[in-house]
Amino acid sequence: MNEHMDVIKGQLKLKIVGKSTRSEGSEYWIEPIDEYKHRWNEILVRKTVQLWQDDPLLHPLVGKMVRIHGEVIETKSTITIDPIEAEEIKKKY
Repeated sequence: MNEHMDVIKGQLKLKIVGKSTRSEGSEYWIEPIDEYKHRWNEILVRKTVQLWQDDPLLHPLVGKMVRIHGEVIETKSTITIDPIEAEEIKKKY
């Protein structure tokens, strides 16, 4: 297992899991646009609140291009990032 601090860039998505159950809640995923896109279609972004709550750091950025800085945990079959900070990537004109 490889654990290190890194930056992942991509579009932040929201998925609702456990629909119509008491475990219903949101998961945050990023579709990478950087070097991670060659290995992963999407990366789970761990949230810091309970499953049924919106993450105050991530939720305002859903649907936007973002840069997430945090601890990456990558194995042969999964990848996750524990975010320390997240920010919208502004387009340069």
